[in-house]
Amino acid sequence: MSDWLTWAKQLQAIAQAGKAYSHDPYDLERFDQIADISYQMFAQISGQPLSKVHHLFIPEEGYPTPKVDLRAGVIRDNKILLVKEREDGKWTLPGGWADVCETPSQGIVREVLEESGLVVSQPKLIAIKDRAVHPYQPDYPYHVYKLFFLCHLVSGEPKENIEISAIDFFARDTIPPLSQSRVLAEDIVMMFEHVENPNLPVQVD
Repeated sequence: MSDWLTWAKQLQAIAQAGKAYSHDPYDLERFDQIADISYQMFAQISGQPLSKVHHLFIPEEGYPTPKVDLRAGVIRDNKILLVKEREDGKWTLPGGWADVCETPSQGIVREVLEESGLVVSQPKLIAIKDRAVHPYQPDYPYHVYKLFFLCHLVSGEPKENIEISAIDFFARDTIPPLSQSRVLAEDIVMMFEHVENPNLPVQVD
């Protein structure tokens, strides 16, 4: 039964993301249909009326909470992994939005693989940053917590994709122009500091 609940949540998340980023009326109608299926699944699982279940899956009607952004520091031979975003032509630590039904550790491993083609393991949390109180630009209309992990490189070969146009490792004194909506120079410095001193506490806020 827990698998069905997970699938219902995933369908709802797909529908919500699709409606957020799509403009075609036919696509929007399809995403509404996917959301309706997820509501019916949850109603069946919980034994609750569909009308009651429908509202449980709409975050905007509940208490607003921050979105979660995951970022990975992968360092090899004193160089850090960065990926170049096609969106703005600048570089960032690999990462992205956390997905529902996965742990933060699972999410960051997935993000690194999706954005770089590299397999990582042993993610270690080193910072939780409130995006609003650091100089990321531009400002976002929603609140974001950024989770930073140091990860161990396991295997793989750099592989570009629809979001990423280049993948490379950089020494700390050769960092290219950064995508400052995603990462700051201070984040790169923080990664190197935690590699040099593993006993540093987790940065919070």
